[in-house]
Amino acid sequence: MEGYLNAKTFTFPQAKVTILHKKILLYFRTSFGTSHSSTTVRSNSFIQVIVEDSGLYGIGEIGLPPKKPDCYLADNEDIKVWLNSYFEHLSNVLDYKEKIKAGFSLDEVPQYIHTMIYAMDTCPLNSEEYSKAARNGLEGALLDLAAKMKKVPLHELLGLKVEKEHSAFYTVGILGDEELLQSLKFGLQYSHYIKIKLNKNIEYAAHALDIIDKECRKVSDYKGKWSIDLNSDFPEPEPCLKLIDEVLVKYADRIYMVEQPFPVKVDDWSKWRRVKEACEKKGMLVFADESVSTADSIESIKDTVSGVNIKLEKCGGYRAALQCIKKAKELGLKVWIGAMVGSSLLMNMGVALTPAAVYSDLDGELLITKESQPCVKGFTWDVKEGVIRLSKDVGVGVVLINDRLCAWHLFV
Repeated sequence: MEGYLNAKTFTFPQAKVTILHKKILLYFRTSFGTSHSSTTVRSNSFIQVIVEDSGLYGIGEIGLPPKKPDCYLADNEDIKVWLNSYFEHLSNVLDYKEKIKAGFSLDEVPQYIHTMIYAMDTCPLNSEEYSKAARNGLEGALLDLAAKMKKVPLHELLGLKVEKEHSAFYTVGILGDEELLQSLKFGLQYSHYIKIKLNKNIEYAAHALDIIDKECRKVSDYKGKWSIDLNSDFPEPEPCLKLIDEVLVKYADRIYMVEQPFPVKVDDWSKWRRVKEACEKKGMLVFADESVSTADSIESIKDTVSGVNIKLEKCGGYRAALQCIKKAKELGLKVWIGAMVGSSLLMNMGVALTPAAVYSDLDGELLITKESQPCVKGFTWDVKEGVIRLSKDVGVGVVLINDRLCAWHLFV
């Protein structure tokens, strides 16, 4: 099909199913800076699984930040390559008749859903480092479709119950003063919980936090929390300890956690325990993000952190994310749900996991322009109560503005 990176229709005994893959351009409201990149537009992958002549479809999004070794491993072309391999493999296993053991109930969905998941789990390119991102997008679309077929919200399909309301953070990137204030003022309309991107530049950290503190003080009865995201910018503990002692300690009563102060890969995790100890003495926690992508990786870092940031793209989809959540809780670690920058679809994919988490930063839809959004509906922000509220709609909770990816002008 013209205009798609991938598109193919498969004929199962019960139905014809079409899989579409497009990339979408997402434009930031302000530039978005982290310790490793600064961008004004992102190009994510969207996957749609359509059951022809039924009115049913499932959708998934893959957040694709600029590539970084050992960290951000995929782009749209990688997703295209993996899907081509998946299509060929699926064509060879269409007669698969077993049921997938997902860790949650898929008993009532058609066999072709099980077959498509089986083909995904056994795709020949799953050993490639970029395959996790691709599998996340496809699995997300398939489970969205399955939840719609069972007429339940996605988090219920996953076996998760909303037992209490959940607060989510809004992210402020590494920016100049004017854009920093512009982004912060916008975010405070939705959440008083602010995630702040910093790097190893201690002078910038002191200046940025002073600006943010003064603006937050203008908010009546401000009781929000901050998280400090260092995005693995410190190669050694000593400069990070200096940042904590000279800057972060001044705001310790507001800072819930410091995220990923260490490199993605560390040979000796024991030396970074000093950072955890220094933070905990001031009432702050340390969470891992980029260093965590599997249950085994959580095991290796358990004594260096108090919690982990789980993202679907890093894990390879919901089932792998649930395994990571289970492992973290077995080890006594807290769980945070994050996401790459994306549309409301990607944020609602992540929000299905929040019943298992203490906090999240599923704010990507707020970072991009309204015109960039391909979907409507989904969870809502309640700034007065300081929480987000999950959608009660079936599936992932959002719907495409038009029924097929090809119909929307931002898909290229």
